[in-house]
Amino acid sequence: MNIGKLDTRVLVKRLTKTADTYGGFTSTQATASTIWAHKKDAKGDFKTENGKRSRYDEIELIIRKKTADTIQDTDLLKLESEAGTYRINSIVDPVQKYFTKIIATKIK
Repeated sequence: MNIGKLDTRVLVKRLTKTADTYGGFTSTQATASTIWAHKKDAKGDFKTENGKRSRYDEIELIIRKKTADTIQDTDLLKLESEAGTYRINSIVDPVQKYFTKIIATKIK
């Protein structure tokens, strides 16, 4: 993999909880990091659940291995060039010596 192919900017969002003044918590999304990746559309699928038809888009992101070590399974990914947020399905380690593959599905 050529490092120049990492051409897609990805924001890694992490859910954080902050205490409010009433003793409860509020969940928000904070940007944990910004990374570069090579994006490849893996597959798109239509599924029917409870009479509702939905589209599920799956992508593969190839990123540097040291960058992938900072990403948690519960993080959300937002591509800077697209609308929508992706949920991580799996992190495949390693694709090559210095790269890791992340498989993610778009959240509707």
